[in-house]
Amino acid sequence: MGLLSRLRGRSKSQSRAGNDASYSHLRMDDAGVPPLPGYAIDLTKQLPRPVLARIFTFVCPHAVNNTYDTSEESMTEDGCMLCDMRDLAHCALVSRRWYPVAQPLLYSHVRIDAVHYCELEEELAAKRKRRSFFDRNADPIDAPQVRLSLFMRTVRLSRELANLVLSLRMPYMTREASKAEIARTISVLSNLRYVDLPSGIYSDDPSCLTLKQELMARCPDLRRMTYRAGAEGSFSQLPDSNPWSNLEILELSNLQIEPSTFRISLASFPRLHDLAIDNTPLLDDSIFSSTQGLPPFPAIQRLTLRNTPNITTTGITEFLKHPLPGKNLLYLTLSSTGVPPATLHTLLSAAPSLLGLLVIQEVTRSFPPEKIPPLSSQSLQLLHYEITSPPGTYGVPPKAASYYTYLISTLMSNSLPALRDLYVRDADFPEALLLAPPPRLYGGGESGPQYVGGGLARPLNVFSKGLDELEWNFTPYEPLGSTTRGRRDSATRPVSFHDASLSRSWGGDARKSVLVGNGFGGFLAVPVEEERAKSSGGWKRDSRGDLWR
Repeated sequence: MGLLSRLRGRSKSQSRAGNDASYSHLRMDDAGVPPLPGYAIDLTKQLPRPVLARIFTFVCPHAVNNTYDTSEESMTEDGCMLCDMRDLAHCALVSRRWYPVAQPLLYSHVRIDAVHYCELEEELAAKRKRRSFFDRNADPIDAPQVRLSLFMRTVRLSRELANLVLSLRMPYMTREASKAEIARTISVLSNLRYVDLPSGIYSDDPSCLTLKQELMARCPDLRRMTYRAGAEGSFSQLPDSNPWSNLEILELSNLQIEPSTFRISLASFPRLHDLAIDNTPLLDDSIFSSTQGLPPFPAIQRLTLRNTPNITTTGITEFLKHPLPGKNLLYLTLSSTGVPPATLHTLLSAAPSLLGLLVIQEVTRSFPPEKIPPLSSQSLQLLHYEITSPPGTYGVPPKAASYYTYLISTLMSNSLPALRDLYVRDADFPEALLLAPPPRLYGGGESGPQYVGGGLARPLNVFSKGLDELEWNFTPYEPLGSTTRGRRDSATRPVSFHDASLSRSWGGDARKSVLVGNGFGGFLAVPVEEERAKSSGGWKRDSRGDLWR
């Protein structure tokens, strides 16, 4: 035994020596190397907790999304939201000091996404498809449903975490197929302000009855709700039992309700500031009138009217004449309403604080030939002027052309000094605006009035799109040079963007075209090649994408 012990000890010593020799080239001589300054010192201990929380918001940007948009509306332009949430969860596990700072961010605004928006999804999808010998016939894993089940278990086991949740977003298919799981989840989320719900809950579908009862009983702080066709009964019962007194956003679609019922139920939401009405044929101008026995129309900040032909300029103007509603209204959307575009100047004069106006209307007659005042507003910053008409026949221009002539006269009269972004449904509008002579611009129809103006005084971003186009074409317009005696120079000439960078909601890149000066104060449209460089006067800017954004 002694001989074997000596041989075994010798072999171990030789193996250790050999290993030391094989890694000798990787060793560093610590002698003479000064220690790194601040090594092994946590510098984040010197940061206040609000600063540390601010840093964590850059790790996971959607953790501070306090809007009431759906999962599809609140998607980020770039990055992977699942990876961001995973990184924030890792930050919570770094130290005891980081944990109480990262935990509220991690559970305040929860997203359950279907896939990773990065290369990691390919690897995870391959792992989900891989099956063992015993479960090769099993159904594929529904990843978002599994994530919802895990989140449900977490908040039901921890009341502290459940009280942190303010919003819960999930994909469309998940919320449609997991009604029972959503009901069990929101039953413990007493502070919930927004949650993605199946579409049946907005129309009182019997399959969503349990979920809606849980929502009404357990989530009194809800801020957004929708009522659609079939929910007339629950909407009319709001004055008797209103479960959401803090509601801020209300959407009504395809409802068959009387104006009196509408006004009485609307008074159940004292904090309402955003109202959208879509395709409600029974509503007319009487919803804005002051009637004894009915509560007043709320002084909201955003009003959206779609497919409401019985609501006209008279009713809206009467509502805006009151001091508080006229001052509070900031955004107005009129799509296929009874408001003629020729009367928009009346609405602007009655809304002194209006920041955004969106008008979508198909016209069948030309702009009135009589004298119409230009659009005038000291506060308007965004204007969607999307007037369309059937194409003209036998060389006759379409009816909508006269409306854009009126818009050009408005712009040249400088009656919209705060306007920064303009959207039009006329592909030729930028060229018509750029080539229009500044001293005299035409206002109405073919024999309409003329307005005198000196051209635009401030920069203007023009987004144009034809009826057969999918993306917006961006043309920045610079004012006339003060040193060129009314002529545009190379520094102020407008340029249509070549490969302009627009957001995804507009459908991609802009049309590739460039307008260059012709040396006589005018402009010439020049086709560009695939890799042609931008003009020196060009600059990049993303489109705003939507009136509310």
